Amino acid sequence: MELLLLFTNSFVVGFSGAMMPGPLLTVGIAETPRNGWKTGPVISIGHAIAEIGVVLVLTLGFAALAQNPIVTGLIGVLGGAALILMGISMGLGVVRGSVSYDYNDSANRSNNRILVAKGITASLSNPYWFVWWGTTGLAFVVKSLEYGYIGPVVFYFGHILSDFVWYTVVTVLLWAGKRVLFGVGLKVLIGLCALFLLYLGVTFILDGLDSFA
Repeated sequence: MELLLLFTNSFVVGFSGAMMPGPLLTVGIAETPRNGWKTGPVISIGHAIAEIGVVLVLTLGFAALAQNPIVTGLIGVLGGAALILMGISMGLGVVRGSVSYDYNDSANRSNNRILVAKGITASLSNPYWFVWWGTTGLAFVVKSLEYGYIGPVVFYFGHILSDFVWYTVVTVLLWAGKRVLFGVGLKVLIGLCALFLLYLGVTFILDGLDSFA
């Protein structure tokens, strides 16, 4: 019963991270018009893979790494650079008209492995993701260890379920409105996503540099 409560609490609190606008949500929005409703659950698989590593690190007692300013600063700079590159690539695709957003054009869809990789990259490039795990996530991992090593496992699955639910709902709703989005509106949306990634990239780099000061 206590493990069920841990699972439930992990699921509910997980939305505090999942619902925050960030690189993963932006990638999901940008990729859905081409790849359909499956985009949400597939990028969540990549996100889940990244989070397995974080839970293992915290469980094994390396929580200090998540709170070390040098480590978080380096993550911010490198992650920011990755986001800028993603944003530039996304923006150029719209400007050049080299990317088709017609779901019926199967040649321009991303395969599942690419979407999973983008889910991993979007997660690891976000320093605030590490901040969440170094604070809220760390507290849950420590609490879950009261039940032995099964505790972090239960916590992980409860937490990751919230990500799958949220990103699936977002991409399903976006895909359901695809008829409204196709055309100029879609290009504007993708362009805004690209600009947002550029903004996040610059912000992450500046915050990362501040950590070294």
